[in-house]
Amino acid sequence: MKMKVKYVVLGAVLLILALIGGFWLMLDREREQFEREKEELAQLQKEAMQEELDNLSDEYEHQYNKLTLNGRETSFNLTNDSLIRQLNGERAKVDRLLEELNQVKTTNAARIAQLSREVGTLRKVLKTYVVQIDSLHAANQRLREENKAVKADFQRATSEVRQLASQRSELADKVTLAAKLDATAIHVAALDKKGKATKKIGRVETLQVSFRVAKNITAEVGVKTFYARLVMPNDEVMLKAGAGNFSFEGKSIPFSMRREVEYNGEETPIVMYWNVEEALQPGAYRLMLFESGNLIGSHTFSL
Repeated sequence: MKMKVKYVVLGAVLLILALIGGFWLMLDREREQFEREKEELAQLQKEAMQEELDNLSDEYEHQYNKLTLNGRETSFNLTNDSLIRQLNGERAKVDRLLEELNQVKTTNAARIAQLSREVGTLRKVLKTYVVQIDSLHAANQRLREENKAVKADFQRATSEVRQLASQRSELADKVTLAAKLDATAIHVAALDKKGKATKKIGRVETLQVSFRVAKNITAEVGVKTFYARLVMPNDEVMLKAGAGNFSFEGKSIPFSMRREVEYNGEETPIVMYWNVEEALQPGAYRLMLFESGNLIGSHTFSL
């Protein structure tokens, strides 16, 4: 009977030991499964952080390029330089985290969790930079548009000024042309010593030049100086000793006679006399009349 009890007790103990062993074996397998799943989860976290850090690096690069482009086109250089330095600092942090993430083991869950928090911080920081850079970019865009508008207004104003200047110049030319005097009814009479007309060249003592200054209400009134040039058939200008000059087309040329006359804008008759002291040549003579540097009339006559 005692032996039977011993066997029963021994069997019970063995059964209990077997159950305990099986339980611990099951726990060990579950622990191994848990560790594998934890490592797989950590690996997935690492891969996700790796991808996010790559995206952050690309986004920092994109924002950097936007900022440096703006810096070449705007006057925000001081602001840009400060942001560029900050962006470079944050991008260096991203590179450091990438390097550390590649080195950390999947079993180091605490460090992976810490790295995940740092990635989240970098993500938030990036958002603030995106807002600043977008704001700067928008301000830059507005500035470019304003510059375009200012340039367009300036070009339009410049064009209008040029047009007005051209119109004013044309008007001034028209006024100048309208104000130019005009000699009409030009006549040259050959007179003898008695003051009578003669056709014999040897008897000519005086050449009488007469003409009328046409009415011109545009011209300035006042004393006007009229110049006459008599040119002989050999193209020699008839001059007196000590004859003066006047200005015509930018040159100083001699005159045969001159006379000052009060002109009031109405038709005005003028007569000049040339005392013949030189030997006259038979042929065609030319008379040219000038006032204020303008040729106001011409006439050809024969002796």
